[in-house]
Amino acid sequence: MIRAEEIQRLVSWSTLLLLLLAVASFAAWWRTGDWMWMRAFFDYPGVLFFVGCSLLGLRLSYLCWRQFAPGDAMRPAWLLIVLFGLSQLTGGVIGHLLGSNSALNPLHYLASGHDLIRTAAATGRLFSPISMLFLAAGLFRVVQICRKNGVLAGLKTFDFLLLGIVTVYTIHYFAAVVLSSQHPEGPVTPSKILTWMSDPLLCVLLLQAILIRRSAANLGWGLIARCWVAFTAAIFFTSVGDIGLWASARGVIPFGLQAASWYVWYPATACYAVAPAYQLQAMLRATHGPACDEEPDAVGITGTGRDKPWPPA
Repeated sequence: MIRAEEIQRLVSWSTLLLLLLAVASFAAWWRTGDWMWMRAFFDYPGVLFFVGCSLLGLRLSYLCWRQFAPGDAMRPAWLLIVLFGLSQLTGGVIGHLLGSNSALNPLHYLASGHDLIRTAAATGRLFSPISMLFLAAGLFRVVQICRKNGVLAGLKTFDFLLLGIVTVYTIHYFAAVVLSSQHPEGPVTPSKILTWMSDPLLCVLLLQAILIRRSAANLGWGLIARCWVAFTAAIFFTSVGDIGLWASARGVIPFGLQAASWYVWYPATACYAVAPAYQLQAMLRATHGPACDEEPDAVGITGTGRDKPWPPA
């Protein structure tokens, strides 16, 4: 069995390698002025990393869901997290793989491929708010369980600071774009309304993840706490990337910060992939004891143990 720490190491080293490739491609573009270097990075290692991490996160979330018995209060929450992972993976495949002009894209070789690629890129963007809705519903269920069992923690000063940054951006975005009579991003369509949901959902997700992280941390800095720290970091990185894209499009931040915002999505994806690994490891420890740590072959990650350490339900 692969332990959570090993998965974290694997994903961390993969993320570091990817970011080193990003720096190399950026330096080559800066030196030569040829955007091909940047396109090669985003269309090949960038896409493979995103899809690979999404697939890993979906698999681990599914295994977590299987550990909870039917009727368990946490089972619906993790089912919603599984649906989040499925939506994230689907959006990644459609938007990043089928929506790119790389040689990895099978649509690239079709006669009508150009139009199909454009459609795929536009369709892939719709899965972002859909996946956030699933995750928000799942985290809402966890918050309810924490409150019911009296372990829900409050917010601290730093939490209010993080939430304030994301909330101020969301309000400004809605005032400048959504509520504007001129709609600078073009005519209002159902798909555009759906994408507008992303920023408010990020605010909700960040609040939920912080509350759960604080609640789990109060019971000790263990695997469960690390799970929700990873989810919180992923949501925060996503918020930073979203803000960076908006600010870059309007030229309100220096070029260095613009460039950094291009790559912040990869740590976010990595955190989403690692988070369920900690939950799964904690549940297997509760079910099988030290065997799942000391004897890697004694317990498979597809086991069906039902015990779980947190939250009490």
